[in-house]
Amino acid sequence: MDGKPVIALITTGGTIDSLGASRLDLVDYPDRGERLESGRLVGGIPELAELAEVREVAFRRLPSHALVSADWFELAAATTGLLDDPDVDGVVITHGTNTLEETAYFLHLTVRSPKPVVVVGAMRPASALSSDGELNLLRAVQVAASERAREQGTLVVLNDAIWSARDVTKGSTMRVQAFHAPDLGPLGYVDGDGRTSFYHRHTREHGAFDIAGLDALPRVDVIVSYVDADEVMIDAAVAAGARGLVVAGTGAGRPTPPQVDALARAAEQGVVICLGQRTGSGRVPSTGWQRSIGAVTTDNLQPWKAKVLLSLALTQTNDPAEIQSLFDSR
Repeated sequence: MDGKPVIALITTGGTIDSLGASRLDLVDYPDRGERLESGRLVGGIPELAELAEVREVAFRRLPSHALVSADWFELAAATTGLLDDPDVDGVVITHGTNTLEETAYFLHLTVRSPKPVVVVGAMRPASALSSDGELNLLRAVQVAASERAREQGTLVVLNDAIWSARDVTKGSTMRVQAFHAPDLGPLGYVDGDGRTSFYHRHTREHGAFDIAGLDALPRVDVIVSYVDADEVMIDAAVAAGARGLVVAGTGAGRPTPPQVDALARAAEQGVVICLGQRTGSGRVPSTGWQRSIGAVTTDNLQPWKAKVLLSLALTQTNDPAEIQSLFDSR
């Protein structure tokens, strides 16, 4: 292995190591709860040894929709510890695709290292006909071993594309090309000849939050706007102790009139209001009404990613102006 990059592999579960009842079980496999035995995912890809020395690191394996923020803290600490090892050149994390983008963005904001962190998953289980997991993992290791992947924060690799954790989102329920970045596209690709090509880099900051000493995030809830949406969900979230609310508003971020009134009341109680959109892409502009209640806007972040950023921001400040600055630069 002399001279080859050393890549640490953290396996957290998800579709990539799940086993279905048959090769055509592409839907019901999560309910079976069966997974590849430890070591079998890497063991089934002998080509990995040609690229890097892959060191597997044990972590509890869960479906990604079962993760909680405590898992993120532990995962970030494990990732940081591995990156602090001078022998380790990068970290790859296998993850379920349902919340992959949220975990990746949390790591993007909290892990401070120039070394690559790459999150990877699969849309078809390991037992499936034409499973995509093995090639996705090989591509992720290729990216993590690339010098060009340094200083870019956390990356996501699926279906030969390289995405910034800030931009990427899951846009389809079952297609192998499910992940995309509607406004900005991928950073690059790993092509069939094995070449890792980056075509642009992000200018937004990463690794900005120090979570040492924290074991929980402030409560932030996501409120969706739609025809007939009223104040009930907003009032309930405030009553439950939410310190921040992200609104997935209509169009360029508009809530309904009853929601507007409820959000104003929440702001008066010190809850930080963050206006986003439900459209899936596009920046939310500042408006007179938004400024009148001291709300912030999400830029072009998906609402669930805005929740991650707002939760972390609230560990530092309650000042809407300071929080807006964080949204404008992350």
